[in-house]
Amino acid sequence: MVRQKKFLADGLFITINALIMAVVVTMTVYPFIYIVMRSFSSGSTFGKILLWPIDFTTVNYKVMVIRVNFLSGSVISILRSTTTPVCTLICIYMAAFSLSHNDLVARKFISRFITFSMYFSAGLLPVYLNMSQLKLTGTYLIYLLPSLANVFAMILVRTYIQELPGSVEESAIIDGANDFQCAFRVIMPLCLPVLAAMALFEFVGQWNAYTDTLLFNANRPDLYTLQYILHNLLNATLNVSATDVQNVMERQRFNSEALKMAMTVVVCIPVLIVYPFLQKYFVKGLLIGSIKG
Repeated sequence: MVRQKKFLADGLFITINALIMAVVVTMTVYPFIYIVMRSFSSGSTFGKILLWPIDFTTVNYKVMVIRVNFLSGSVISILRSTTTPVCTLICIYMAAFSLSHNDLVARKFISRFITFSMYFSAGLLPVYLNMSQLKLTGTYLIYLLPSLANVFAMILVRTYIQELPGSVEESAIIDGANDFQCAFRVIMPLCLPVLAAMALFEFVGQWNAYTDTLLFNANRPDLYTLQYILHNLLNATLNVSATDVQNVMERQRFNSEALKMAMTVVVCIPVLIVYPFLQKYFVKGLLIGSIKG
């Protein structure tokens, strides 16, 4: 009797838990399904549950590609989302490796000075004047150079290095390795989880960025990022409407709401591609400092 009651209780718990998880998964996944299906649908779908497109059409993607400078923006966004994280990781890793050593001259002062800059900012106007004096406005370098000093990422990498056994670097030095070899051939492979996590943060941040284009490169259409172009399109600055579609049949199937969904799908694709490859490192990177061994 006791075993039967325990069996029923366990079965009830598993059933309720499965139902709750099914609801959570549905609430999490369905919005993405709806966005994709809506982007391929024409006409009004208000109040309808979409599991497949209604009156399938690709006119919204055609308008997005043809009406705006889509390809140029994609090139700039992909370029800044790949080169900037790599350069940033190299800079913050070298700084983190140096600051992780107690024998570094003025280590405490440098650490506090860098940390201070993370909490206090000069403000938008001084930043703009600084970038203007450095001749970075109106150039691609505005997407690269200011991002190299990521203090938060540097602190995380430094903390990760400090938690590594000191005997690892000591053994390499005894075997004749210099500082450069210790940093990039011994310690850096051990920092792969935290570096991968920071790379994902940087990639997503660079891919989604558009304010720096608005502030510093608004007069350079050839340097517009995809996010900035789609932001303008979303706010109707380009006045996209059904009259912009040349084909009469496609004009009838064009829908501004579906166009917004198509833009959402496009900007989410790179993140969905990159995240699965870095997910396992991302989880480890987020646990920095939480487990001491």
